[in-house]
Amino acid sequence: MWSRRHWRVLVISVFGLAVLAAFVVPVARSGALQYTNANENARTLVLSLPGPFNGCSYLDPGATPTTDAVLDLTRPSAFVTNANGTLIGQNGPFASAELTSLQPETVRYTISSSLSWSDGTLFTGSDLVAWWHRAKKLASVTSDGYRAIKSLSVSPNGLTVTAVFATPDADWNLLFRDVEAPGTPEGCAISNLIGRPSLGPYLVTRATANRLVLTMNANWPLDTNRFGRIVVTDAQSLPSTAKDIWADYSLAVNSGAILTLSSHPTLLSRISSSSNIEEMTFASASPSTSLLAVREALSWSVLRQAMIDHIFGAVTFSPSVAASAIYSQGQSQYPGTGGSNPTGQSTTTTTKGGPSNGSSDCVTCAIDVLKENGFRRTSSGWLSSTGKALSIRLAVGPSGLDHSVAALVKNDWASIGVSATLVNKSSETVAARAAASSNADVAIFSRPTITAPSYAARSWAGPAYPNTYPSGVRSATVTSLFSQASAIFNPVTASATWLRLDQAVMNDYWVRPLFTAPSLAVWSSSLVTVQSTFTVTGFVDQLPTWSITPVTPTG
Repeated sequence: MWSRRHWRVLVISVFGLAVLAAFVVPVARSGALQYTNANENARTLVLSLPGPFNGCSYLDPGATPTTDAVLDLTRPSAFVTNANGTLIGQNGPFASAELTSLQPETVRYTISSSLSWSDGTLFTGSDLVAWWHRAKKLASVTSDGYRAIKSLSVSPNGLTVTAVFATPDADWNLLFRDVEAPGTPEGCAISNLIGRPSLGPYLVTRATANRLVLTMNANWPLDTNRFGRIVVTDAQSLPSTAKDIWADYSLAVNSGAILTLSSHPTLLSRISSSSNIEEMTFASASPSTSLLAVREALSWSVLRQAMIDHIFGAVTFSPSVAASAIYSQGQSQYPGTGGSNPTGQSTTTTTKGGPSNGSSDCVTCAIDVLKENGFRRTSSGWLSSTGKALSIRLAVGPSGLDHSVAALVKNDWASIGVSATLVNKSSETVAARAAASSNADVAIFSRPTITAPSYAARSWAGPAYPNTYPSGVRSATVTSLFSQASAIFNPVTASATWLRLDQAVMNDYWVRPLFTAPSLAVWSSSLVTVQSTFTVTGFVDQLPTWSITPVTPTG
């Protein structure tokens, strides 16, 4: 018995000398849904997600993970991300997506013949062509793959679309996700969630920056036994009564939150990794942080394990010190607890010694590297060989976690005689841009990752679109590795190349990943089939398969 993803998506993976091997990805219906005796159509689920909300399309630079999660319930996608972070076929409008050739790379999309947008318009291949024309013009990292397509042709019956790529794009399965209907309003106004037609299990009927109401799309032929109404809120308050059907996904994980949950026996919870890397990134054009010695000293003096212990305490799950700037701790390719050695050298400074492992923290090493590079410590702080005081402008992202991290970083730097001035920024990307443009010396923010490492790696390669978390750093080595990895279809081989890029960036200390933030999922104990996930989209994408624990007949 199959869920709405019972169809088959043919995906090509390449091993060895461009050998094509097609394989099928079926997704079975959870066993719990096979015995439920409840119909959820008359029920309301309250879903608490990180906000505020906006009306961006999936391609817009202002789209957030929560925006993407809501769109997954209302827009057609060739693939979606399951709870484990794996891309799987999305049943309904797309019958299949098949990589048919590598020279040139060619992908064939087959459209179902019977599904229509909520305004009654039939969904056809021409919708994909319109989406492609719109996507390739947008200054957004999510449009990268569309710009690699040379041509998109539609069969006479409108049900088959063939994409031929000008340059190889191993992440082709990220394309045609959350497709909007042609001619719909552009921009991120919250009203767009209502004004744009839907094609999925739900429609958005009310929308504000803090509250969305989704109702069941009566024309959606699959998952007929699903919640009829979903209220999405960014409020973190717990349900008022045990009768409320409620679920929450957040990055607000601390001992206090766990203790609060322990007093609610009707709730279940799970702490796991997330897709967000908390990091420090350094300005390339700053007079201070353009020096490798300063970047090393500022990196080594931050005691990350002590930071983790202080912020998260004795919770069930604690992150480890970060070993990657492009993979989060929950991803299968994450390189573990190892790190990179400080082999990268700058033309403006030299260094010797340092921690035996580049991922280690070492306060004495931080002090030594400053001394060895001409800095002199005085009662008021460090002076360079030219007499300039070493002080840091620190841009800080908006989250509570960003601020907690920044306070601890400032204290660690103060312990070695480096002062810092905190400058609060309105978003994570704004904080990143502050360092990229050298309006700040260092930025602390949370970097999201997705299934494809190219998303995070784009900070150091290619055009600096607003949602690439621009770094201001470019090198021939990293650019070459990015191009190589993007064209490798074998995920194992590609991962090895991505990790070389990862280490090249960390070796020069342009970025100091701190840890992968933990996530907390909470749900009513009456909900069944809720799976562990490390992304908000993976959490929300499960929703149509959730059900209520069946009531055991009495008597």
